[in-house]
Amino acid sequence: MPRRDITLDDHRQRIRRVLLHIEQHLDEPLSLETLAAIACFSPFHFHRLFAAHVGETIHGYVRRLRLERGAMRLAHGEENVTGVALQAGYETPAAFTRAFRERFGVSPTDYRKERTMERCLEREGTEGVTAAEETMPIEADMRKFPETRVLFARSTGPYGAAVAGAWEVLMKFAYSRRLMTKDTLLIGISHDDPSVTPEESIRYDACIIFTGDVKPEGEVGVKTIAGGRYAVFLHKGPYEGFAQTYRSIFSRWLPESGEKLRDAPCFELYLNRDPRRTKPENLRTEIWVPVE
Repeated sequence: MPRRDITLDDHRQRIRRVLLHIEQHLDEPLSLETLAAIACFSPFHFHRLFAAHVGETIHGYVRRLRLERGAMRLAHGEENVTGVALQAGYETPAAFTRAFRERFGVSPTDYRKERTMERCLEREGTEGVTAAEETMPIEADMRKFPETRVLFARSTGPYGAAVAGAWEVLMKFAYSRRLMTKDTLLIGISHDDPSVTPEESIRYDACIIFTGDVKPEGEVGVKTIAGGRYAVFLHKGPYEGFAQTYRSIFSRWLPESGEKLRDAPCFELYLNRDPRRTKPENLRTEIWVPVE
């Protein structure tokens, strides 16, 4: 491999370590010095390299993720604005409110009211919900998932393009190294809510569970899916229907269940061995939602 390619691959791996650290410690202090040390770059150069690879400054990236997580907590949690502000790294609710209004155009309190009203309308079937959605069973199977290491490839952008791009990279890597077996589990992680995150910033990870020692390379890395308690839902049919299923889970099942979301991403476990050779109506997918 030419030295230039080696250097580029090395930089990707270092930046990937930082991105994973940020996601796993978003509620903790994240100084430039700490993140630069994780990447093994000097702070002087690191912020430029991060911006070049990610397309956002470190401060802007962390700030956006914290505000978007705050929006999710306001929409689906019971914490007051002060608690959400402190978890988002703001010293005062006023500072959080200013930043939140700048990002979403409304105050945190008004945002919560709007999302609560949307859920009520959806549950009543009066807005944006089809008859099929309204009657669709949303039974949850409560399960434990062990902390699991996976190989993954990440793509960022509009959901459909991100999914296709991530799986193309990961499958090419896995098949070229004979990692795929009849028992290999395929997992997709959609980190962002399209109603909250700008389309161009949506993150999707294509993942496979592996055994043995596999060295990350290029756009493929290693990460850990958080273990713990999950509510598991069976989605039947085309992947294009995921949005409806997620909407039913969060607008109908979650408020009625008494469960509280845990700070970990949902993931999709694809039960069909080869989706390309399966009729869309025969596709089966488990949606795992982390709960406390």
